[in-house]
Amino acid sequence: MKLYNKKLALTIAFFCLLVLTGCSKVKLTTYKDNDEANKIEKNNDSKEIDDSNTDSIDNPSDDEDLLDSNDKTPSIIQPSKNIELLIYVVNSSSDLDPITALVPADSEITPELIVDTVVDSMADRSIVIGIESVTTQDDAVIVSFYADQPPISNVGSSLEESILNAIAQSLTDNLDDYSKVIYRVEGGPYASGHIELGLDEVYHED
Repeated sequence: MKLYNKKLALTIAFFCLLVLTGCSKVKLTTYKDNDEANKIEKNNDSKEIDDSNTDSIDNPSDDEDLLDSNDKTPSIIQPSKNIELLIYVVNSSSDLDPITALVPADSEITPELIVDTVVDSMADRSIVIGIESVTTQDDAVIVSFYADQPPISNVGSSLEESILNAIAQSLTDNLDDYSKVIYRVEGGPYASGHIELGLDEVYHED
C-alpha cells in the first residue's frame, strides 16, 4: 500500500511537472510569436512609408506633366497668302495714283471687292466715300452713292471727278466681264453740284 501511494505521488508530481513545463513553453512561444509578429508588422509599416516616399520622389508625374505643359512650344501661325490688286486712288493734288493693294488669295475678284478696296485705300488718305450699293447689269457695274457723303457732297469738282475716275478705272482694269460703269445716288440718277447723269447713263466705258 505504501509502495502504491509512492507511485501515485510520483505520477502526480511528474504529471504536474509536465503540465507546468508545457505551459511555460506555450507562454514563451506565444510571447516570442507575438514579438516576431510585432517586428514584422513594424517592418511592413516602415516599408510602406519608404515605398510611398520613393513613389513621390521617383514618380513626380504631376510635376512632369506641369513641366511638359509649360514647355510645349505654341504652334506657329502661318501668315495668310495674299494676291496683288492694281487699283487707283486720289493723291493730295486730286490726281490719280495707281497702287497695289493686297487681298486674300482665296478671294473672288468681284465688283464689290474692288470698290471696297478702293474705298479703304481712300480712307487711308483721309478721303471718306459713301457707297450705298454695288450691283451689276449685263456688262455694266452700277455704283450707288449716299447723297450726304463724298463724292456727292463736301468735295470740290476736281476731287469729285477724280474719285469717280479712280473707282471706274479700278473696276474696268480688273474685270474682264464688265466694261461699263454707271453711277447713281441712292438708286436714282447721279446728280451733284458739278455733275449730272441719267439713270442708266454710262460714266466710263473701257
